[in-house]
Formats: sequence, structure tokens, C-alpha cells
Amino acid sequence: MHDALIPQSQIDDFLILRARGFTSRVRRMVTIDVLQNEDLQILEWQLLFSVARFGSCHLAFITRSTSIDPAHGSRAASTLETKGLITRREDPENRRRKLISMTPKGVEAFERIWPSARMAVKNITDQLDPVDFAELKRLMDLLNKASEQALVKTSSYRHSIQSQDEKVAAGA
Repeated sequence: MHDALIPQSQIDDFLILRARGFTSRVRRMVTIDVLQNEDLQILEWQLLFSVARFGSCHLAFITRSTSIDPAHGSRAASTLETKGLITRREDPENRRRKLISMTPKGVEAFERIWPSARMAVKNITDQLDPVDFAELKRLMDLLNKASEQALVKTSSYRHSIQSQDEKVAAGA
């Protein structure tokens, strides 16, 4: 051990550690208690859940609307397709995209898993007073919106820097 470089008070304010700890425990719990006998990884379940939530849609929509990394989402979609739980077909509005839909086997798997997954999370959220839970959801929505706006600003800034760098490189 060594002397801590960061005071505990600063770590307690580092929200991402708290959020990550909570989500990691919930993911582990769902994996162990719900998915253990289902031949599904947590990411595959998240993707299947997203298709159930949004209906037929393309992977880019799912990854933008969730915390799923696009590359990991693509691999999960391929696995779900191999398992016969989803199908991908050409999007009539954009032929470069594929629409993801659940197969009857996927619907059956979702309907079997969903009540258990919902109950696993409910066992945690029921520890909160309904008013506190509503407030937590409201605050999480605010944080998600703020982080989305910050990400757009950061992405725009990075894009402008890259454009400047490309112009300098082209003129060199």
C-alpha cells in the first residue's frame, strides 16, 4: 500500500465509479440469476431486449439509444442471428442498413427471460421509496441528457481539430 494520491472526498464525488459499480453488479446478477441456463451472454440479452423495446430497427439506432458499443453490438447481432433469435433484412428506406427483427424463437426466448430479468432488477429498485425511485430516474435522465450534449460538443470539437489538421497536412 502507499499513500493515496486522491482524497476520499474527491473519489466519492466521482459519479462514474458509483454508476459503474451499480450497473456491474446488476449485470452480474442478471447473468447469474437469469441468463445462466439460457445460452445468452448479457450483451446478447441487451440487444434482444432492445429489439423487443424498439421493434424492428437497425443496429445503429440501438447502439445510439443504448450503452451498447457498435462493434460489440454487431458481434452480438451475428450471434443472435446464428442462434435463430433475430433476422436481418434490407431496410427499404436505406439499402445500406439492415433491419433487425425477432424471430418467433426470439420472441419465445424474450417472453421466457423478461419476467425473471424484470424481477431481478425490481428486487433492487423496490429497496427505494417510490418517490425516491422516481427522482432517481428523473436525475438519471438529466445526467444522460447532459452527457449526451457534452459528447456532441466533444465530438464536434474533435472533428474541427481533425479538419484543421487535415488542412495543415494538405498545405504542407
